[in-house]
Amino acid sequence: MLCEICKKEIVKRHTIHSLFKVEKHHICEYCFNKYPLMMKTSVIPIEKGQILWTSMIKTKDTISPIAHMSFMKPFYISFMRRSDKCIFLHFDQLKHKILTILDSLELGDIYLLTLHENIEIEENEYDI
Repeated sequence: MLCEICKKEIVKRHTIHSLFKVEKHHICEYCFNKYPLMMKTSVIPIEKGQILWTSMIKTKDTISPIAHMSFMKPFYISFMRRSDKCIFLHFDQLKHKILTILDSLELGDIYLLTLHENIEIEENEYDI
């Protein structure tokens, strides 16, 4: 299997217990250390609800979203535990325009998961 970021081969050591296990990570150790998961959770109030926004990586580099897909399972499980009248959305990158659209739609509570944290704060806005 190749790393989705650097395209080098990922070498795993197999034992008799892990011989038939499916490889689920698409990122090598070097790239995982270069782009670590630094989760940040924010609560953004919107019309008739709130957005619980979790971003996984805080970097300005654009990397392949497939590399970190195997790390999303805990977020899906967390959503399933609190999924009473809540919507789950997943974006690789989140733009300010998407936030304004979600605010105007009045969907209620939203559980939002993004790969990158890349929203720039404009002059007339405040960080919540």
